[in-house]
Amino acid sequence: MEPDKKLPPAEVLPPIPTPPHVAFREFRIAVVPYLLFAVMLCVTGYVWKGYVGTSALVGEAESVRAQVGSTTSGRILRLQVDALQRVAAGQTIALVLPVEPKVLDAQIALSKARMDLIRSGISSDVRKENMRINLEKLRLDMMSKRVELVEARAKQTYAELELARVERLFAGTAGSTGGPVRSIYSQADLDVARRDVNASTAMVVELNRLVSEIDSAIREMSVSEPKVDGDLPSSVRAAINVEESNLDLLEAQMLPQELVAPFDGIVSVVHRQAGETILAGEAILTVSKEKPSRVVAFVRQPLNLDPKVGMKIEVRCRGGRRLSGVGEVLSVGSQLEPVYSTLLPRNANAAGNGSGNVSAELGLPVFVSLPNDLVVRPGELVELHGLIR
Repeated sequence: MEPDKKLPPAEVLPPIPTPPHVAFREFRIAVVPYLLFAVMLCVTGYVWKGYVGTSALVGEAESVRAQVGSTTSGRILRLQVDALQRVAAGQTIALVLPVEPKVLDAQIALSKARMDLIRSGISSDVRKENMRINLEKLRLDMMSKRVELVEARAKQTYAELELARVERLFAGTAGSTGGPVRSIYSQADLDVARRDVNASTAMVVELNRLVSEIDSAIREMSVSEPKVDGDLPSSVRAAINVEESNLDLLEAQMLPQELVAPFDGIVSVVHRQAGETILAGEAILTVSKEKPSRVVAFVRQPLNLDPKVGMKIEVRCRGGRRLSGVGEVLSVGSQLEPVYSTLLPRNANAAGNGSGNVSAELGLPVFVSLPNDLVVRPGELVELHGLIR
């Protein structure tokens, strides 16, 4: 066996250069994940702070609503407006007929019976003077004509309602299967309804003329004979005064009651339709203002904020563009009040609706003004940031 031979020293070779695509692959594997994680962390923090993070206060643009109803029981004669229609303050939006037809007919019959009773109860002393008799008869005739006038107006109103109903049904209604439009009333029925309206209108005009003529004659006789009225027996004079007051009441009940809009706004809800019978104070329409004037917010417990009147506060919408403006604290409540359910977290509302035993949360109410250039709808939720003294 030959002895070990020493190997020559290894030759020092230059390093092999790394290809660019291999270097980029190593960079992408070792550095890019950490770099992307840092960028996403910064973006998440920015989005959370500006768009998702909780604000100091959550408020609701105040929605001002008013329910319009009649002060007396009656029947809705006509609705002048429809849902989602704009109305102006003082505009007539509904007509209500206070008295039912049967009740009105009974009152008219009672008034006629009292007229006959007064006419038959005139004493023999009154009949001795022709002037006084004539004046008394004229008064009784005028009251009788006034009763007939009230009755004619009632018939005119009912005839107009019947004509409107016949015209609507004469136009026809579509079948339940979407078939052609069919007419319920004939042309003859429509002509009869129009004839009744014309006859009632002519009767009202004629009775108005007779009442005016009799009233003028009574005034002339009263001026020429001023002592005639004083010579009447007190019982007869009192009875006549009572019947005149009763006639004034009947005439007032015949006039439809006009319901007007309390302010400029939109008819948001129609509770009752024309032709329905309503009770006194029952809501017929709900009118809402188009623009809110302030924001209602609650400082929830624990009370970490101490708002004061006059403090400035940023009002920010929750819409896509996140518009904002500077408002002012208008007033602060003196005690804790129940927080609106729309301002509570969803889980709290779900718990309250599910169990039914969850007590309402209390908070300190705060009214904040809305910036003029900030467009907010009534009932919309806004965020309030940064109380500034």
